[in-house]
Amino acid sequence: MDTVQHIDPPRERETGWRFPTGSLYHWSFIGFLIVTLPVVVALLFGLLSVSNYTEKSQQTLFQTVRATEGGRMLLERLISMERSIRQYQVLKDQELYLVYQQNHDAFVEVANGLRFDGLSDDLRIPLEGLLGAEFALYGHVERQVADKRVGLIAEDLQGYETLTLQARALLQIGSREVVIESELLAQEADRVRQQMLLWAFLALPLALLLGLLFAYLLTRPIKRIERVISELGAGRFDQPIVIRGPSDLEDLGHHLDWMRRRLMEVEDEKQRFIRNISHELKTPLATLREGADLLEDEVVGELNYEQREIVQLMKMGTLQLNGLVENLLEYQRAANRPELSEACQFDLSVVIRMTLTEYRLLIRSKQLEIIDVLVSVPMQGDREAVRMMVGNLLSNAIKFSPEGGRIRVTLSPQNGQVTLLVEDQGEGVSVADQSKIFQEFYQGGNSGSWSVKGSGLGLALVQDTVERHQGAITLLNSTDEYPGARFSLTLPMSQLPLLEVVS
Repeated sequence: MDTVQHIDPPRERETGWRFPTGSLYHWSFIGFLIVTLPVVVALLFGLLSVSNYTEKSQQTLFQTVRATEGGRMLLERLISMERSIRQYQVLKDQELYLVYQQNHDAFVEVANGLRFDGLSDDLRIPLEGLLGAEFALYGHVERQVADKRVGLIAEDLQGYETLTLQARALLQIGSREVVIESELLAQEADRVRQQMLLWAFLALPLALLLGLLFAYLLTRPIKRIERVISELGAGRFDQPIVIRGPSDLEDLGHHLDWMRRRLMEVEDEKQRFIRNISHELKTPLATLREGADLLEDEVVGELNYEQREIVQLMKMGTLQLNGLVENLLEYQRAANRPELSEACQFDLSVVIRMTLTEYRLLIRSKQLEIIDVLVSVPMQGDREAVRMMVGNLLSNAIKFSPEGGRIRVTLSPQNGQVTLLVEDQGEGVSVADQSKIFQEFYQGGNSGSWSVKGSGLGLALVQDTVERHQGAITLLNSTDEYPGARFSLTLPMSQLPLLEVVS
């Protein structure tokens, strides 16, 4: 008695050390960070460039403007100083001299508020010269006013005209510097804009490439899982399942591998059961068939009419049971060998007629009319598999045909292919069953008139044989003459290497 080794399901985590790959959530989060990194770097660089541009604008243009504005205020103070000191020089009014001193103090206050760092030499040197000349002239005027013997004369005030001219020249220089600085800042703004565009053009394709890379890395194990599930559904359990990627997908791979081993165990159990039950049925079935043959040959004595009828029923029953056992054995052989037997040359019409001869008792018991439109068709293939295929189609047609019905078998070669058409007048295949009739162990709602129920393997083996011979099988629509099942098989007359069919 064979024993079955049960496989325990995997634990959540395999024991032992492994490289910490992280979960799918971690992969997605890290992938998002890496993909957005070029964009973030470009954004930071743009912000830094704008910040430097703004700071430079404040340090240059704004300071130049302030210096120019300060020069304008100095010019106003100089004009006021010149006007008040000349009035004092003529009128000798002490109040006018106080006004002159107040204007000087305002001039000094404006001068002290000016910042010289960052100014260009074209603006800074004249400004420093103006302040120095004004300070010297103011000292000379104070000394002349303080000296009562000499007093203040018109020649002492000629310097204010020169200072006024210098202040006006300073305003022109400041205006020109503002225009120059504005142009330089415009050029700097254009350079910053071009750099930001360049970074954007570099960052976006890089982010796209990184995104595609991470999408590939994330979808690769998922596609691998999809292929593995398809292979499990197709019945391929020989290859171990290994999923590389995030830890949760690897754990899913461990569970899938456990399921693969469990399915392989179940498949082995099924094949073992089919093999054992088929062989166990073969011996008593052969004994029963031999006994029926001996009774039919009247070895034990002459049989009356009723006894002969019973023997005929026994032989038909053994024939039906033998077909079921052969289907089980063929299914077990097809599942255990990757290819059919080597192709040999045979006549398909001869195989069909021999099969009809085997079913003569069943045909006669239901009083069926067989219309065979057969021509000699030599072809290459697995003769035994083709015989089983034809036998299953004919047995189904006989099984579902009504008493006194008609079955037509047509064989027609054309363009290197042969078409076999089997038609009956039974109830046909229901719409609900049409998509399932080729599935293994599927049995439709209509079981026919036989007392022995089928195994549900006949049409599945027919499709398997047709596909391994690189052909096709089609369920045709019913007609008025043949309202039952109409199966059309197309097979190549000469074979390439026979195929292994995955189903």
